[in-house]
Amino acid sequence: MHARRRGSRSLLRHRALRPTVAVARYIVFAALALHDYPRQAVDLRDADDDALELFAHEVRRFYPFFPFVAAIVRRNFTWRGYEFEEGTRTLLDLYGTNRDPRVWDAPDTFRPERFRDWDESPFNFIPQDGGDFLHNHRCAGEWITKELMEAAVDFLVHSIDYEVPAQDLSVDLSRMPAIPASCFRITNVRRVH
Repeated sequence: MHARRRGSRSLLRHRALRPTVAVARYIVFAALALHDYPRQAVDLRDADDDALELFAHEVRRFYPFFPFVAAIVRRNFTWRGYEFEEGTRTLLDLYGTNRDPRVWDAPDTFRPERFRDWDESPFNFIPQDGGDFLHNHRCAGEWITKELMEAAVDFLVHSIDYEVPAQDLSVDLSRMPAIPASCFRITNVRRVH
């Protein structure tokens, strides 16, 4: 009985840890976006909840939590003239898809308002995997991630003031999961009244 319970706890920790890490990374990227694009923080202070959603989407499009994901082909198929054989390891380029200039106007520009006209395709915006939730492998926690990001950004722009000391904020795309080299340190945190 105890061994089974310990195994269940271990599985629960794994299932809880992975999405917690994902949300934490995206919150770091949201803070980085507020730092890299300070006008966004000013705009968000006076904006409605829709602006927070657009900002969260753009953070997830622009900053790569995972630059790519790997999979193994389960059965042979052909896609756009390419043959995929069962057992072949494949990579899905999340970063490239989210910055594809055929889909995204000025893809290397951070512009949350682009999501006002987004067609909501499950295949052109794939920050946490592609497809839809019911038939493919799109992350079931994606919308919870977005909601938590919105709450964190709302807190950062409305509830506290802080300073960002000098640090290395470069993002190494070969690191999995990606994060700024210094993470993202803030100092002199004060509540806003």
